[in-house]
Amino acid sequence: MSDPAQLRDHDALTAEVERLRPLAEMGRMAATVAHEIRNPLAGISANAELLREAVTDDGDAESVDIILAEVERLGHLVTDLLYYSREREPERKPLDLSWVARTTCELSQSDAEKAGVTLSWKGSGRAMGDGELSRQALLNVVRNAVQACREGGSVTITVSQGAMHVADTGSGVPEILRERMFEPFITGKTRGLGLGATVARRCQRRQLGELALVATSGAGSEFQLTWPMD
Repeated sequence: MSDPAQLRDHDALTAEVERLRPLAEMGRMAATVAHEIRNPLAGISANAELLREAVTDDGDAESVDIILAEVERLGHLVTDLLYYSREREPERKPLDLSWVARTTCELSQSDAEKAGVTLSWKGSGRAMGDGELSRQALLNVVRNAVQACREGGSVTITVSQGAMHVADTGSGVPEILRERMFEPFITGKTRGLGLGATVARRCQRRQLGELALVATSGAGSEFQLTWPMD
């Protein structure tokens, strides 16, 4: 390799590999830590549920409810870390988007009810993609939408061929965050790592799909998830 241009390209590539190596190691470490945290969290949650059934004092019951809520929040963070760092090869199979919407609503219904938010879905459509990644992407988008709504608000998932739209009646995405909202650790919330939107887009792009903010204002936001059709 005597060509100076080739040497420069080789050196640049080597430098880039070395730069990315620590990031890859951090990703593997994050996945390992998340796995180690998940099992104890499940044990804490199960025992707190048993304790919740046993307590009769209102003050004690409220304390247990706080424990359960915090365990659930940590569970969401662990899941985001796992999906952010995982390296599994995505599947490309025929995907029933109605199934993705319905099962995501079922998983999110409890959170929506606690927040006083109406969650619904409509429509039908198919695409090519990975069912697990698709549901995790939609789950994160819906979770963020529910959190953006005040009590009495609504989140609606509309399914079509190769796409879904998630519309909420929340307060909208602040202008300062719109350009960077899909970057990791960027959030307008006071709690959380700011990985929800990042993981959702990552899940979509890994299966050759996309996630985008298509509209936002003080009256709500609308996100579009798309998938390849073949």
